[in-house]
Amino acid sequence: MRRILSVINLLIGCLILYAQPIENKNATSIEKESEARWQQMVSLKNNSQTQKLADEANAQMEWFRKNNQWENYYRTWQLKANTLSALGKLQLSLQETQQMLSDAQKRNNKLGRAMAYKQIGVIYLNMKQTEPAVEALKHYAELMKDDDDISSLSNIFYRIAKAYDYDKQFDKELQVANDWYKFLIKKVGKRRTDEVRECYNSCYQARAAAYIGLKKFEDAKLSLDTAGHHAHIINKPLSLHHYYKMQARYFQAKGDANQALLYTDSVKMITDEKDDHTDEIRAQSLMQLGQEAEAASIYQRLYHEKDSVFGRETRQHLDELNTLFQVDELKTEQQHTKFLYTIVASSSIVLALLVLLIFGWRTAIRLKKINDKLRIANEKAKVSSKMKSEFIRNISHEIRTPLNIVSGFTQVLTSTDMDLPKSEKRDIQERVTESTDRIIKLVDRMLMLSDVNSETEIEREDHTDVKTIIKMAISHSGIDHHTRPGNKTSAVTLQILNDDSTNAVTMLTNKQHASRILGQLLENACKFTHEGSITLKTEFTNHVIRFIVEDTGIGIPAEEAEHIFEEFVQLDEFADGTGAGLTISRSVALRMGGKLWLDTSYKQGARFIFELLRG
Repeated sequence: MRRILSVINLLIGCLILYAQPIENKNATSIEKESEARWQQMVSLKNNSQTQKLADEANAQMEWFRKNNQWENYYRTWQLKANTLSALGKLQLSLQETQQMLSDAQKRNNKLGRAMAYKQIGVIYLNMKQTEPAVEALKHYAELMKDDDDISSLSNIFYRIAKAYDYDKQFDKELQVANDWYKFLIKKVGKRRTDEVRECYNSCYQARAAAYIGLKKFEDAKLSLDTAGHHAHIINKPLSLHHYYKMQARYFQAKGDANQALLYTDSVKMITDEKDDHTDEIRAQSLMQLGQEAEAASIYQRLYHEKDSVFGRETRQHLDELNTLFQVDELKTEQQHTKFLYTIVASSSIVLALLVLLIFGWRTAIRLKKINDKLRIANEKAKVSSKMKSEFIRNISHEIRTPLNIVSGFTQVLTSTDMDLPKSEKRDIQERVTESTDRIIKLVDRMLMLSDVNSETEIEREDHTDVKTIIKMAISHSGIDHHTRPGNKTSAVTLQILNDDSTNAVTMLTNKQHASRILGQLLENACKFTHEGSITLKTEFTNHVIRFIVEDTGIGIPAEEAEHIFEEFVQLDEFADGTGAGLTISRSVALRMGGKLWLDTSYKQGARFIFELLRG
């Protein structure tokens, strides 16, 4: 019996010893296969096999999920979302990003949240929205700061540099590229694997882009030569694609259109992946060579693609996703705080009952504050999301395509070599010019809106009179084209009830700003008055001058008298405009020492009073 028990014990011991290496072997095997599968996805990306990557991603993600390989699971998911974006399927890319964020929150996975931040930054970059792109990428960098993956860390610099390049902030782009180079020297030194060479290749291309933008072509050439050295050693389609595209950009900026076209041809030979930037460079080069017809065809395709990609629904979806990120940060803060209090409570068990009660009370108060903060933040996020969506809807109504596409069409359609009838050409030219003026006017308003909360006093250095201010205001508003007597078919009459002595009253002001405010009031009166009259009159004392604009239009409820001066407020959501005109006007009036308000005692329509100091 003893001998039997000894044999049994010996067998059990052997089985235990044998089982451990098998388990380790299986774990090692899974990790090796996981890495091989991830490298397969990276290879598809590097070889610009975009469609195949999109098709393959789901199968690989399913394998990673079943085998708990969460790092490669979320990296592949981000690669899939980025690929959909590159294929022009922006809505699908946004949906994948939102699902990735939700999944990462559910699993409390930091890398998954980081990948979601990275992708939202990429989408903002594609929409050329620099500030939100940089903000999202900074969140990504903060979550990835302890990562040892040189490619992931290097990619952060690449994305931020690209954001500044889109926004033509070339000094900032150069600074990021230089910081990037210092990071690579510190992190990898002179090590030269393909992965490291790819990082150096991208870094030197970012430098070249900045130098091209700054017109420092000799420095750009040196950076490009170094980038080309790395790209040809790596010899992968994606590396050569970016290098040739940068060469095309370099020669186009120098005015050598023929060389630029050769490099765009090289890009197309390497990959048939859609690349709007390369197409824009090609169109600009064709224009330099006088080949307007081919350039026009490229611009027309870009026009329709841009109009589709930057629609209202896409931007609203993106803003909602961005709001989710902000709420996610507050939830993370709350979870972190609760965890902190749990540790403190656990270590305080030995304290007296009174101390525990006090501590519990203080904990409850602090948690209540955090919950209140989260609730308020959620409410603000909903309001902000709605206002942003309305604002973007209004902007989309005013401006449908980027300025560079409009500019490109203007050059093409006004060319004397275009084979178009003169009447059609003149009509198109007038429409393009009118649209451009409308865009410029809108941009001016947006720039003024960005300064709406400033308290800086506006200098009043112009000696002028009432007649001059009124004349400039009428010109700014264009009201004389829409009312009688200027427009005899109009049902609205413009009346100016000033005599010669009133018109001659002088003041010390900023006539540009003063006339724009009065012009805004006239423009609004014209917009909301469909029949009847618009009356402008002036009152003055020794100290102030008041411009009074009355109309017989739809009127404004007394309870909305202050609300209408808030940002983006439009009582009629179907009316044209952005809802920023009155906000800007009141802000500028206050900064000139004046006032602007709605007279609620007037009941026949609306009456606005604009008051300025005389001296």
